[in-house]
Amino acid sequence: MKNIFLIILTITAFNLAGQNHFIGVKGGFNMTNITTSNFIDQNDYRTGLSSGLTYEYLFKEHFSVGADLIYNQRGFTNDIIFTDDLGNPTGEKYVTRYDYDYVSLPLNIGFNIGNKFYGFTNIGVIPSLLADAKTTSPTFNTDREFTGNETFDFTSQVTKFDLAGFAEIGGGYKFKNRFWLFTSFSYQYSFTTITNSEYFANSKVRHNGMTLKIGLKYALTKE
Repeated sequence: MKNIFLIILTITAFNLAGQNHFIGVKGGFNMTNITTSNFIDQNDYRTGLSSGLTYEYLFKEHFSVGADLIYNQRGFTNDIIFTDDLGNPTGEKYVTRYDYDYVSLPLNIGFNIGNKFYGFTNIGVIPSLLADAKTTSPTFNTDREFTGNETFDFTSQVTKFDLAGFAEIGGGYKFKNRFWLFTSFSYQYSFTTITNSEYFANSKVRHNGMTLKIGLKYALTKE
């Protein structure tokens, strides 16, 4: 019995020596838009926050799997351009914002290369749950004069679950044996639509966008 126990301890120690776990924080911003059918034309990007916690498991020196917990702001904007009676633009432009905020759990597999300075690439999926959905539109009086903005809450109508895929590339610097500073750029695209029978039933609307982040992670095992 004692021998079996020693063998288990030896195998465990060997496995721990060939791997490492990292925890950390990351933050940055999204530039997101939508792909759509029969929804709204001439959309522009929304800039929003993307920040939270990160975990990574590094094994076989170059390969990793990871999971994050991210507050993820997505959406888009749409311009309202005034025209005169002949249809010519007057130069007046107002913006309607469509904001969709999520709690996301990105899951990835990755490849890492380098020593002090290192690079990495990841691919994965982003399951997300809707936290908030609002539309902010300008208001006008009967003389078409701007009077302010009005916000409408659509959280109860928008589809609650979103699933996206993403690809990421980045690099960083290792210091003090356990700290890894990094920055990354990623692109995400949703497979699911935010529309349903209660929210623009005749359209299919999917998020897409780019994310730029910076972060710091800590190795639980000293190299």
